[in-house]
Amino acid sequence: MSTHHHPSGPPRIEQALRSAFTSQGRHEVMETVGWDKSAVSRFLDGQQGVPIDKLDKLVGAVGFVLVTREYLDAIVTLSRVGVNCECARAGQGECGISCK
Repeated sequence: MSTHHHPSGPPRIEQALRSAFTSQGRHEVMETVGWDKSAVSRFLDGQQGVPIDKLDKLVGAVGFVLVTREYLDAIVTLSRVGVNCECARAGQGECGISCK
């Protein structure tokens, strides 16, 4: 399932789930979480929640992966500084600043 950006903003889990459960591929997602049509209808209407043991499967079925804020912060730092910073290894400061 695709998680391309929507014109109204970044993809949201709610939008992805609604789309997945109303598209032709809904049977695959339904099978992943073991829901029938009535369970999907109750879920989309806000009358049924997601059991905790199915949460990761449901989110993964629509192409999302849950990570911690700490992990994302680390990725931002590594992207800015450089994952393989040769400058710092050579004692010349952080990559991207003045190392040549």
